[in-house]
Amino acid sequence: MKGNHRTAIRIVCLITVLTLAAFSAGALDTVVGETGLMLNGLREHVRSQETNLGNLVTDVLRQRTGADIAVYNGGGIRASAEMGEITLEAAMDILAFQNDVVTLQMTGAQVVEMIEHGISAYPDVSGRFLQVSGIRFYFNPARPAGQRITRVFVGDSPLVRNRNYTVATNEFLAAGGDGYAVLEQARQLEIFDIHDQAMFIQYLQQNSPVFPRVEGRIVIER
Repeated sequence: MKGNHRTAIRIVCLITVLTLAAFSAGALDTVVGETGLMLNGLREHVRSQETNLGNLVTDVLRQRTGADIAVYNGGGIRASAEMGEITLEAAMDILAFQNDVVTLQMTGAQVVEMIEHGISAYPDVSGRFLQVSGIRFYFNPARPAGQRITRVFVGDSPLVRNRNYTVATNEFLAAGGDGYAVLEQARQLEIFDIHDQAMFIQYLQQNSPVFPRVEGRIVIER
C-alpha cells in the first residue's frame, strides 16, 4: 500500500509541474527554466565542497518548507546544467531519485553532530558531504573526525546548542541514510506531498533565470 500511495503522490506532482504539452511526444525537451550560470553538480565537487547547485537545491527546500536549515547529501545531486535553458530532462537528472521532503526538529547540538558527520571523510570525495542552506559553518580538516567544526551560524546568529531548529532534508537522510543516525533519531515534523524533484522544477518555472553562487556557507580553515 505504501508503494501505491507514493506512486499516486508522484503522479499528482508531475501533473502539478508540467503543462499538458509536456505529456506529448518530446516531453523531456520541454523547457522548464533557465540559468544564467553553469550549475555545478560535478560528482567530485558536490561531494567535497560548497557548489552553486547545492546552494540552489537546498535553498529550494528551505524556502518551500519554511525551515530554518536545509541540508542535502552531495551524493543525491546527480548532474550539472549548462548555462542557458534547462529542459525537463536536465532538471530531472539533477535530482533523479524523487525523494520525499521531510522536516525534522533538531537541537543545535544535533545539528553540529550532523555537520560533523558530513565532513568526517573530508578531503575524500563522499556522498555524505552536505550541501546546506540557512547555515554557515567553519571547519578545520587537520582535526580528528568528529571534532572539526569551529564555528556555526544559523542565519546571521551563532548556533545555540540547546535551541531547537527546523531542518528540511530528503527522506533518504531522514531515515538514517549515509550513516546519519542523528537524523533518524530526530523528531519528524512533516512529510510533504511533493517530492524534491518536483519542488525543484516548480522553482525553476517560477523563478527563472536563476543565478545561484557559492557564498561561503562552508568554509575550510587552514
